[in-house]
Amino acid sequence: MDSNVETTAEPQSHKRLIIVTWCSLVWGLIIFGRLVQLQVVEHDNLAQRAKAQQTKEVSVAAMRGQLLTRGLGKLAMSVPVDSIHVSPLRIPDVDFATSLLSTALDLDPQDVERRIMAARRDGRGDLRLKEHATLEQVDRVRSFRLDYVSIRGTGRRIYPKQTLAANLLGSLNGDGEGEGGLELSLNEDLAGLDAKVLVERDSRSRGYGRRYKGGAPTAGANVRLTIDEGIQFTAESALREALVEGKIPFGSLVVLHVKTGEILAMASWPTFDPNVRVAEKGEMASRVNHAVSVPFEPGSVCKVVTMTAALETTNLRPETPIACGGTVMRILGRDIHDEHAYGVLPMEMVLAKSSNLGSVNIGMRVGKENLYDYMRRFGFGSAVGLGVPGESAGVLYPLRKWQPDSIASVAIGHEMMTTTLQLAQAAGIIANNGVWVKPHIVLERQEPGEEPVKEVVPPPEQRIKPETAIKMRRMMEMVVLEGTGKAAKLKGYTSGGKTGTGKIFEVGKGYQRLYNSTFMGFAPVSSPEIVVVVTLNRTSKLAGGVAGPVFRKVAQNALRILGVQRDVPETESTTAPEPVAGVEEDEEEEEREMNVAQADPNLVAGPKAPNFKGMTLRAVLQQSAAAGLRVDAVGSGIAKRQEPRPGAVLDATRRIRVVFSR
Repeated sequence: MDSNVETTAEPQSHKRLIIVTWCSLVWGLIIFGRLVQLQVVEHDNLAQRAKAQQTKEVSVAAMRGQLLTRGLGKLAMSVPVDSIHVSPLRIPDVDFATSLLSTALDLDPQDVERRIMAARRDGRGDLRLKEHATLEQVDRVRSFRLDYVSIRGTGRRIYPKQTLAANLLGSLNGDGEGEGGLELSLNEDLAGLDAKVLVERDSRSRGYGRRYKGGAPTAGANVRLTIDEGIQFTAESALREALVEGKIPFGSLVVLHVKTGEILAMASWPTFDPNVRVAEKGEMASRVNHAVSVPFEPGSVCKVVTMTAALETTNLRPETPIACGGTVMRILGRDIHDEHAYGVLPMEMVLAKSSNLGSVNIGMRVGKENLYDYMRRFGFGSAVGLGVPGESAGVLYPLRKWQPDSIASVAIGHEMMTTTLQLAQAAGIIANNGVWVKPHIVLERQEPGEEPVKEVVPPPEQRIKPETAIKMRRMMEMVVLEGTGKAAKLKGYTSGGKTGTGKIFEVGKGYQRLYNSTFMGFAPVSSPEIVVVVTLNRTSKLAGGVAGPVFRKVAQNALRILGVQRDVPETESTTAPEPVAGVEEDEEEEEREMNVAQADPNLVAGPKAPNFKGMTLRAVLQQSAAAGLRVDAVGSGIAKRQEPRPGAVLDATRRIRVVFSR
């Protein structure tokens, strides 16, 4: 019995051993298989998951490049600051976080809670709670040691000159990107390259190490502009003064360097402080750059193009008599008016007096094909290509859209639209002996650690004949000396230009008694250095009385800043009186001023200017040659005015400027 029991028990024990052995083997195989799965098959996936738990990828913005004046003054710059971010989905207690963070960051608790809850609903893993935190605010938040709060370095854009050139510069939006002006158009150059930083975190999500992913951030390029800070300040001050005093809502001004095409100043009104963020969409209206974005009917300034076309395509010359008739001309059932009945005037005086009827007659001689061609040569109907957002090409209809009476309108600057910048470009062609030089605003770019690279501009083009440009400059000088632009006369410098008063047309109301008043001018006349164009929109006054004085203030100061040598003797005061439409200078007053000059006891001994008044050009040249004097003759006919006045002491140049008219 006992032997049988032992025999039976032994196989059962052996079976159990075999079962345990197989179970262990299977379990071991399962564990081994799982290890293979974890270490081999799913290694990459698990490694990425572990990395995601242990590291956090944070974007680090590059420092934005600076916008500089030509003298390297800072118009826009970025300074390093910190921003406070939270992870809304990881906040365990929203009420507690709201109370703590709103107090630490000086924020409205209701606004903080609203933003956090909105981010949680949207499933956002990151929310910038405070954009530019102070050092005290950063220290407070850091002391909390909250695992769902992060502090990130960023850049704050500041504009040290505040409103200076603001409409040209633009500003940044909440995401640090340009939302207007050069900040937008140059955003790619200024922004630089952001970087990614991997932050190592422990089990409680506390950071203990960081490293760049793919390299450190690269700062944006510094862009040096053509803007002269002093001239820009003068332009904005003079424009603002005229607009505020005259209760005029809008205006713009451009100062152009003739030889280079560099824009020395660009002012627009109303203006703004780019340091202040846009709170409402309606505020963007004050940030429009009127000089490039708001076209208008220019009026009589375009008579310069009409006269230029006449000099090059007809036998008309500055002294050619032009029939101006009375005060009304009827063309195809439409009346064109003049302020005064001029009868017959030399072409140069048609421009000086800004006769509409005389200009229309000249335009008829030119013909619509030639007139359109010269409008295009001067750049009308095409964007200048300055590279700023919202630049307008203006309006110049193709010939196929011209009506039978369109030539009469275009010849005097109507039935077309232009911008202040386009007018500066057009005036630059005349000032630069007929050569077009592309206006530009960027002088050079400089990448971090590299040498500055100058802006590449297209080669100059000869648009009109040099001799035509010289004649036009003399004719435009007559506008200042004898015509509608007397208020634009400078002290110590000769100047030329053209007034333009375009009536404003409103749909359903027709032409209003409001004007776009413009003065387009240059100085000095013989070798111009600058062009200044002033536009005042929706004014009740004519251009000569409101735009001319602005030109004078800006041009006078700009020439001084640039160190341009005077071309009128310093002993001669040339400050102009305010113009009075249709009233000639009083000859008795001129004689009185002459006698005062002769009797001035402070005049030093030296050669004195003879009296050329009433003499012909030939007689003046003969007498001046005999006396060893140099004469600049302006116009034709009989000598009516001279500078210096008769009896005034001459400077070392022994130069006298004599104005002739018929």
